[in-house]
Amino acid sequence: MDVESLLNPAGESHALMEASDKEIYQSVIDSIVAHENIKINGGDDVDEDIPIEPHPTRCDVLKAVSTINRYIDDRNDPITRKFKAILGSFKRQLHLEATTSLKETVITDFFQKS
Repeated sequence: MDVESLLNPAGESHALMEASDKEIYQSVIDSIVAHENIKINGGDDVDEDIPIEPHPTRCDVLKAVSTINRYIDDRNDPITRKFKAILGSFKRQLHLEATTSLKETVITDFFQKS
């Protein structure tokens, strides 16, 4: 088997030769219309019947990090230490994001005026 037969299989080359100009034109037009519909509709290739699973909350992720840390506490190899350092950094980043997203309030915000 030579390189030419690998790059251009016989079945594919016949299909290309049998396509008429009208079929090629129609394929190009269909592609353009589909591309425009993606821009307009925001990509309708998503099956809407399948329920979308919500992203885990920050609290869920912190619980997972804590669980993983408890699991790897007994291990003492270089990869585990690096992984634990990365998890610690990720946990600090999550806490920092939570802290910076807080809104300042005063005590009077919690009482309604009559």
